[in-house]
Amino acid sequence: MEKPVPLLSCGIFKYELEAIRPDLERELGTAILADFLPPALDVNFNLLESALRGKLTDAKEPAALLYGSMCHPNMPALTADLNAILPKPSNCMGMFVPPERLEQLSGGENIFFLTLGGLRQWKDIYLGGHGWDEVDARMNFGYIDRIILLDSGILEYSDEDLFEFFEFTQTPIEVEPINLDYFKANVIALCRQVMP
Repeated sequence: MEKPVPLLSCGIFKYELEAIRPDLERELGTAILADFLPPALDVNFNLLESALRGKLTDAKEPAALLYGSMCHPNMPALTADLNAILPKPSNCMGMFVPPERLEQLSGGENIFFLTLGGLRQWKDIYLGGHGWDEVDARMNFGYIDRIILLDSGILEYSDEDLFEFFEFTQTPIEVEPINLDYFKANVIALCRQVMP
């Protein structure tokens, strides 16, 4: 069996990554040593950089870093310094759905895409990470026409869960079923870059 793949991930991917981990490990022929940082660290670039450095500075092997290059203004130089490899997509939604599909779903409107992991963790992200109250949320979501929940089927949620997020944002929410094949392909490609 190959050496385990070290992977440091934003917490936004935690549920989806754990759901496909057995498939990933089977396809890669090795274990994935996944570690997760809290979601929403990218709202404070100093905190994000400090957390990445804290986890990766002493790493002896290259690590797969499941973050987008847009999560920090200096992400490419930072990851080069830390001997980490980023995925090809530049943001988290691009990890789940190809750009042309996101554009098609947007239909020319201002759309906010949300994953099941994002729905499950929205309080940590917006109340904790951003420090928003309902007024802040409505101001920040005010330009958004719709929220599209990319439903991969890995977590259960209720109408009440959707309504609670709607109450916070005051933005209509639609559900779009997806599978995790594209996400899995992106994670596999990332992991292969750090495998010997």
